[in-house]
Amino acid sequence: MTAYNAGKFVEQAVKSIQAQTYPNWELIIVNDGSTDNTLAIVKKIAKNDKRIKKISYAKNRGASYASNSGLAIARGVLIARMDADDIAMSDRFEKQVDFLQSNPKVIAVGGQCELIDSKGKNIGEKSFPLTNNEIYSALYQYNPVQHPTVMVNTKLLGKHKLVYHSDVVLAHDLELLFFLAQYGELANLPDTILKYRIHNDSLSLRNPKKTFRDTIEVRSRAVKMYGYVPTMRGQMMGLLQQMIVSMLPSVIIYPLFHLIRMRQVGGVKNLVVSTGRYTAKQMQLRLAGMTAAIATWLVR
Repeated sequence: MTAYNAGKFVEQAVKSIQAQTYPNWELIIVNDGSTDNTLAIVKKIAKNDKRIKKISYAKNRGASYASNSGLAIARGVLIARMDADDIAMSDRFEKQVDFLQSNPKVIAVGGQCELIDSKGKNIGEKSFPLTNNEIYSALYQYNPVQHPTVMVNTKLLGKHKLVYHSDVVLAHDLELLFFLAQYGELANLPDTILKYRIHNDSLSLRNPKKTFRDTIEVRSRAVKMYGYVPTMRGQMMGLLQQMIVSMLPSVIIYPLFHLIRMRQVGGVKNLVVSTGRYTAKQMQLRLAGMTAAIATWLVR
């Protein structure tokens, strides 16, 4: 778990790990140069629970660097990702461990998400494809595994290391999936295993255009470095996304993406999230004509 200025949420996130029905775990928290009370909260929690280890930097080093620091001292064969502003369901680890033990070809498993706002109120749900074929095909169109739900079986990596790349920090989670897909299958549980928090401080919402530029770079690497072969649909989807992102202002990109995502299999349901000026539902009405045509074409 990496944490940067997560004082509002980190205690809830950690308590959700402490409440896991699966008992055999260690939690490594990396305080990435927080300027709020994050470190004080983490110290207090770690002092009373020997299963929790902490790493702390005086200055912010970035999510990729912080993640790699935690991975460097992790002792488990199965490594789970958790974000400092989310809440894990109490049976998350138990279900994922059971699944990986029963499916030895699967290198990484995620799950479904309930969406919550900054106050913990339910604002919707987010569903993902379940099978390796569905997930692999979707990688070039969107991220089909919610990152803080991921659990990885590092045994299938052999001598290779689990690592994040800091030069594409806003899409390093997607690159990780492309990397892992070389060594095993990808899967999602049908169960909801995480309350995923959406708020204005979320890293991916600060600069959606930068997020998408990083995504394009990761997709290019996937083809050149990881042997990924996108479908024709995936290539056309990627091209259309580039056109949309280049033409539209940042405030519209996020709700527009979710409108399109809602038209895909699974996707985002009942989402209500503020973009600063409008809620996503209000934006749906303002963009209805344009997005209906785009979404209809995408799901043909």
